[in-house]
Amino acid sequence: MSVKQISVGPEVQFAIEAHYRAEVRLWQTGQYREWLKDMIAEDIHYWMPIYEQRFLRDRRSDPTPDDAAIYNDDYGELDQRVERLYTGTVWMEDPPSKIRYFIGNVEAFDAGKDEFDVYSNLLVYRNRRQLETTVHTLGREDSLRRVGDGFKVFRRKLLLDARVTQDKNLYFFC
Repeated sequence: MSVKQISVGPEVQFAIEAHYRAEVRLWQTGQYREWLKDMIAEDIHYWMPIYEQRFLRDRRSDPTPDDAAIYNDDYGELDQRVERLYTGTVWMEDPPSKIRYFIGNVEAFDAGKDEFDVYSNLLVYRNRRQLETTVHTLGREDSLRRVGDGFKVFRRKLLLDARVTQDKNLYFFC
């Protein structure tokens, strides 16, 4: 953080953390349409870039949205992914995975005009079929916009810690 950021007050911090708890509850109960409609802004950029683990002397720039990515979605693409889950044709999610999300180290900063920059860590514990278990750790960089009594995410950058994952697919939201 090179620019001094202004932390939000405790009431806004609590409200943002409550937003994240509600988001997780929607995912864990399979309410993906509600998540998209209620918590995601129509101008969303949902991005999981592909990072390389590099030596310190390797000074190449970080990935941009123009580079290859695991996810590089707008609202329409998220909507397609959500609707596909309701078709019964996503064989990798039939039966659905059991996933638990653990969100921590939530830091929220005032970005002005009722917008907030939020950094958090996420642990995703996924059980699939009978014997498949995977654990993912990642960082999230979100931009939230206050809408009514809540928030909507309009930027989400997902930073998966593992360069190579043992999971057979990443067909879940985080």
